[in-house]
Amino acid sequence: MRVLMVNAFHYLRGGVERAYFDETRWLEAAGHEVGHFAIRDPRNRPSPTSEWFAPPADFGEQAPASRQLAQLPRALWSAPAAAAMRRLLGAFRPDVAHVHAPSRYLTPSVLRELERAGVPMVMTLHDFKPWCTNRVMFARGAPCERCRGGHHVEAVSVACVQHSRLKSAVGAAEAYLHDRLGAYRAIRRWIAPSRFVRDKVVEHGLAPERVRVLPHGLEPAARVATPAADGRYALFAGRLSEEKGIRLLPAIALRIAPARLVVAGGGPMAGWLRRQAEALPNLELAGHLDGDAFAARLAGAAVVLVPSLFYETFCYAAAEALMAARPVVAARIGAIPELVEHESTGLLAPPGDPHATAEAVTRALADPAAAGWGRAGQERVRVLGAPAHHVAGLTEVYREAIAAG
Repeated sequence: MRVLMVNAFHYLRGGVERAYFDETRWLEAAGHEVGHFAIRDPRNRPSPTSEWFAPPADFGEQAPASRQLAQLPRALWSAPAAAAMRRLLGAFRPDVAHVHAPSRYLTPSVLRELERAGVPMVMTLHDFKPWCTNRVMFARGAPCERCRGGHHVEAVSVACVQHSRLKSAVGAAEAYLHDRLGAYRAIRRWIAPSRFVRDKVVEHGLAPERVRVLPHGLEPAARVATPAADGRYALFAGRLSEEKGIRLLPAIALRIAPARLVVAGGGPMAGWLRRQAEALPNLELAGHLDGDAFAARLAGAAVVLVPSLFYETFCYAAAEALMAARPVVAARIGAIPELVEHESTGLLAPPGDPHATAEAVTRALADPAAAGWGRAGQERVRVLGAPAHHVAGLTEVYREAIAAG
């Protein structure tokens, strides 16, 4: 089968790109031909279709609102991306297109080109973009569904897009336009990485017969990591942003002292957390870690902390910890309980409650049963995320989409 993977970025930025590259590798290993469509960027990985990628753009958190406003027409409906997709389809004719997260870098304009060319499409629900202006259903420190039913103006009232009313207004305009144009009408099958996501999008009006639950694949590390040999500690690893529960970390560290809380990652709240850590000797900031350095930190952790405040659609942080046989203390929110079962693969606490979360971390650090939770979690994730199982599920969804034409 010839598959076209569509995503805004073709370099590793986060969980979306991890799934995109994992699926590429596994599909190719199974004998399928895979092409890609993304924006051009010097950080991109090689691709057989890279010469037809779309021109670059900048809508990131650091981009000033004035620049985003100047790019408004392209953010709403990208003519350059659509033209690039037409050129690609002239050279690479896929049997199916698998859409990941086109975002405002590509926009659904590329979906319209695929529709016109008669290419069947499936889309993975990495977030809730078709229904939520800021994609993650999170605002003012808590889950948010104010835009339910297409009321995207609510995004402006809460400034939920990068904490800017102007950027939120651009996001609302984009959402209203996409609703009016039926931007996602040609998606034949949707892939939900958890039962939670399936149920949530059905709540928001997606026909249940068009949604298939397929958790992200995950494979064991190629080699066993040597644990960091510096004592027992709890580990948080992820993006340092509000929705990940970063504001809770100082209070949790204070309550679990003298046990250490090691934080690995970077993001917009790194500066704030660094200032908080000055008064908390057991809150250690390790910065962004990759490869062997991260594997060593994970292998040495007595417990992994996942205090998310938003609807995690899968939660790679929890899955990766469980794959490494680490017990997990996590918030009971979104898809997390599908991986972390209380007192079986870890402990769950109410989201946003630093006291209850700290109690759970303290228990996991001391309870002899915690090692068993980690082993049980490892077995669960190995079965759930087996690459061969994932590829079989993908190709079945692809065949359904092709047959639905």
